[in-house]
Amino acid sequence: MSRKLISIVTPCFNEELNVFDHFDRVSKSISSFREEFDFEHIYSDNRSADNTFQKLSELADKNNNVKVIGFSNNIGANRASFMGLQQAKGDAIILIQADLQDPPEMIKQFIDYWKEGYEVVYGKILRRDEGVILSTFRKIFYYLVDNFSDVSIPQNAGEFRLTSRRVLDALLTYQEDDPYIRGAIARIGFKQKAIPYERAARKKGQTSTNFIFLIGYAINGLVSTSIAPIRIVSIAGIIFATLGFLLTGLIILSKIFFPSESPRGFTMLACLITFFSGLQLLGIGIIGEYLRKTYVQVLNRPLGFIDRSKNLDQNR
Repeated sequence: MSRKLISIVTPCFNEELNVFDHFDRVSKSISSFREEFDFEHIYSDNRSADNTFQKLSELADKNNNVKVIGFSNNIGANRASFMGLQQAKGDAIILIQADLQDPPEMIKQFIDYWKEGYEVVYGKILRRDEGVILSTFRKIFYYLVDNFSDVSIPQNAGEFRLTSRRVLDALLTYQEDDPYIRGAIARIGFKQKAIPYERAARKKGQTSTNFIFLIGYAINGLVSTSIAPIRIVSIAGIIFATLGFLLTGLIILSKIFFPSESPRGFTMLACLITFFSGLQLLGIGIIGEYLRKTYVQVLNRPLGFIDRSKNLDQNR
């Protein structure tokens, strides 16, 4: 009887300073399980501009169980993670970033809970080292997702997690252009376990995550998990159309019965026009996001193309 295989999938982008340390720490964290399980390490390089792929190739040359894929273009963080997961053959699959902000030492806990029967084990962030603006933005995002999504998505949980083979197979049936992985796994369900931890600050290299990236990520998360925003626009349209109709009626009546006291001047008109124009643009923007996602999905384009690889054809 063959031993079970655990796949460790790591998306990378410009992480040449971290890949060796990452591999060493992951290897140490799984050392106590080597007599019980086989392991494969899959690194998904999102067309790094530095020497990340070369460093990963060095690892693959020294370790047959290290597999590396590199894409023909930068396909985005979600797609790179998803295509890395597509290569995983394990009975359990662990997704972890290469920047070492998520501690590889937690992998041991993930595996222990998986052995107990949990099909999803994920890290729940208690604290992270970041500025006030980003922290506030994240809180707003999690509030919106928690209240508007049609599925319960754990707050302060990233992609750092273990999933069983059954959950991954279900995840891979998703054919979205920009897959929102944590939302999809929450929708899939099964027995899940959260492990709280403090996310460390990046020690080496520069992060590619910025405020614009997070805004796009948040919008994709909301649009992928809920139609509530577009319904809110519809409801707001009905409410403000009704208020506008009533206000118009009141102004007409005041002109007839109280001509000297009726509203006049450009200021009020300018404020109303500005307010309603902004509301209309917001509504058009929200509708546009859903239309964009639908349009891109209808095109049914591949997530990306593998340009180069190492050990991809290696067996266990």
